[in-house]
Amino acid sequence: MKIQFLQRERINKILANLFDYPLTIVEAPMGYGKTTAVRNFLKAAGHQPIWITFQPETGFIDYYWHKFATAVSRIDQASGETLKQLGFPVDVPQMDQVISVLSDMVSDEKIILVLDDYHLTNSEPLNRLVALIVSEGIENFTLILITRNTVHLNSAELVAKGYCQLINQDLLKFTEAEVRDYCLMMMDTISEKDVQQVNDYAGGWITLTYMLLLGLEQGIPVGMNMTIEELINQTIFSGYDNTIQDFLIQLSVMDAFTEEQARFITSEAKAGVILGHLKKENSFIYFDEINKSYQIHHVLLDFLRTRQRFSPEQRQMVYYRLGEWYLIHQEFPKAYRYFYQAGADRRILEHLNNPENIRNELAEFDGAGELFAKTPIAVLHQYPLAYLQHILVSLLRGNDETAAVCCQQLAELEQYFTALDDHTRPDKNRILAELNIVRKFTLFNHVEASTARNDLIIELLNGEQSYIMQRDNEFTFGSPHLLYNYFRDPGAFEKTAALVIKKFPVYPRYANGNGTGSEHLARAEFALETGNWTEAQINSDKAIYKARTKEQYRIIICANFNLIRLEIFQGYINDALNRFRELEKEILAVKNPVFNTTLDICKGYIYACLDQVEKIPFWLQIGNMTTADLFYQGVAFNYLVYGKAVVASRNFVKLEVLVESFGEYFSLYHNQLGFIHNGIFDAIAKYHLNGLGAGQKVLNRVLTEAQPDGIIMPFVENAPQLLPMLKASAAEHPEDPYRHKLVSLSESYCQSLKNGELFRVTLTQREHEVLLLTARGLKREEIANRLFIAPGTVKTHLQNVYKKLEVNGKSAAIKTAVKNGLLSI
Repeated sequence: MKIQFLQRERINKILANLFDYPLTIVEAPMGYGKTTAVRNFLKAAGHQPIWITFQPETGFIDYYWHKFATAVSRIDQASGETLKQLGFPVDVPQMDQVISVLSDMVSDEKIILVLDDYHLTNSEPLNRLVALIVSEGIENFTLILITRNTVHLNSAELVAKGYCQLINQDLLKFTEAEVRDYCLMMMDTISEKDVQQVNDYAGGWITLTYMLLLGLEQGIPVGMNMTIEELINQTIFSGYDNTIQDFLIQLSVMDAFTEEQARFITSEAKAGVILGHLKKENSFIYFDEINKSYQIHHVLLDFLRTRQRFSPEQRQMVYYRLGEWYLIHQEFPKAYRYFYQAGADRRILEHLNNPENIRNELAEFDGAGELFAKTPIAVLHQYPLAYLQHILVSLLRGNDETAAVCCQQLAELEQYFTALDDHTRPDKNRILAELNIVRKFTLFNHVEASTARNDLIIELLNGEQSYIMQRDNEFTFGSPHLLYNYFRDPGAFEKTAALVIKKFPVYPRYANGNGTGSEHLARAEFALETGNWTEAQINSDKAIYKARTKEQYRIIICANFNLIRLEIFQGYINDALNRFRELEKEILAVKNPVFNTTLDICKGYIYACLDQVEKIPFWLQIGNMTTADLFYQGVAFNYLVYGKAVVASRNFVKLEVLVESFGEYFSLYHNQLGFIHNGIFDAIAKYHLNGLGAGQKVLNRVLTEAQPDGIIMPFVENAPQLLPMLKASAAEHPEDPYRHKLVSLSESYCQSLKNGELFRVTLTQREHEVLLLTARGLKREEIANRLFIAPGTVKTHLQNVYKKLEVNGKSAAIKTAVKNGLLSI
């Protein structure tokens, strides 16, 4: 039966409205012609979409992101390359940058992005990105989701807000008239009785309609008591010879494949000829012109997978060849997954054991935990670098219980390698060195213990660089304050700083520069927190200069954060904000999600100090930590900033409730500076809810705890809220220089905030007009016609507005302008 497609004018009229909405969702179960309807409409309308089809066997969003960015590059090379460098956005800062890139894309044509089989992703960050893109309403950018369901996407809300057009099963189902037209198109000799029976039996399901017609062509009456599986077997599968049947069953381990891949996996020399024949013969195998790959329709695919009665040897061969395919194409996580399914555990371990393949993300493939858990320890001893990578990833992602297991594994591994002689294992010293480097992560923020074996590591490496700890490994774990991570006990601040200053410069010697500048940063942070402004400035500058020599952006962020806080204290507020903008520009260009999160934490802290709640990143205003990319959630500096945001919002009831939960987070790694800040939050809440006496009682306890270390800045930076309590406490302790110093510095800080009035953002008349019309829902071309200017000029004005308001898109610009009294809508 020759394949033909019915032109569905009814559906085409609905799809023609897709440019009236940022998002169109085509939602129906399998077999309702969703993909075909969208493809045919776009092709007939002359549109060339970016088409991404998700597959169950490819669970890596980064893979699809690279495909998307590559497609964008063909439209606007600069934008596409930026998207590649950014990587799939997992946090709010990255998502803001993506919105900015998409908004600024240069294209004369409308850009249509189709995400097919969207239900297979189940990715919360992707759902958030879709919602953000849709709410932003990016001009000339239209998104189409083809899906079986929208369980994980709040489509009802998007529809209610007018952002989304929904084409559901009821609309997609073939009407009686369409079924009739389709039947007559496919079989011009079909009887009226058979048409009616097909319509009644298929109920508008086009896939079943097609199979029933195939059956009729082969003499199988409509309505026979057959399951879908039996119909497929009778009408399609049984007609193929054994070679083609085996060929299809082997390919059914994948959802999409190229001709070259099919030939490689099946070892079938005539793969291209067979696929071409199958594509022409039925509509269950088709060629995706956009992605240049063949796909098997889900109905046939499900059937084929029930026929996957491979012998153990056959199954192993198919999956092994898939693993080799992806290994050749350097898609290592996918290769590992197929090797694991093939039972080729040693192939994975061998590859992971290669020093060139030491990257955390490679050790996190699907099945990694099970593989290392079931592999005999004698085998793991043969692949120690692979084993150490697994232990390191477990430590980074795990908890105290995980750390205990990892400590035991490291001790056993060390005992085994120590007992070997150098002839048996020439790389013995290298393995012992890497093992001791991984052991540091079991001790994390215990400075003395974690650095105790540094000399041994250097001796064992004998002048070589570590494989495990590399220059771009995480050093501050997402915190904008290095000493915050390691200061654990009251009275030990100076000792902790001294240990970091003495011990940490060893790291760059065997980690290719990782941590360069940390000794100067530790001096600067200690000086700032204890009120030595000159030392804080000098050493922050030194840290930045030294860190730049090895591209240590973590150190650069922390040192600039120091200087920004110092400049605010000194009243140079606009200088501080300009410094942050320059830092932001530098760090965002690096395209690192953890850096982006750390920048957001800095920004939240800064604007909380300046009492500008609306400029604090929203996720920190509401405490939604799932949107951030952080190592060791227990570091908890993000919760410190959340607390400052709540103080700035004057929600003291909420603050009092949160103090208890914050304490739990700070307790995980016993962050002493976190405890001090949290005590300050508690005092502020009590003061506003229960009066001066209640607040002062809490504050006195915190002062007693902070005084042995001479801690200054947490109190001073909360001066507008704390000053009445500080004065009362100093009056009760007239001989205490510490309390009187805090009062004096807090008064100076309040005066600096008053004198260092922020530069007030102003918009030109034209910028105001453009933003106002944007807020009213007009598109660039409509604004241009209204104001008698070019669309490009409208875009320039909007970009200037975004820059002035420090935002990345029109939604944020409108909100910020309204909050700052620059716009009234």
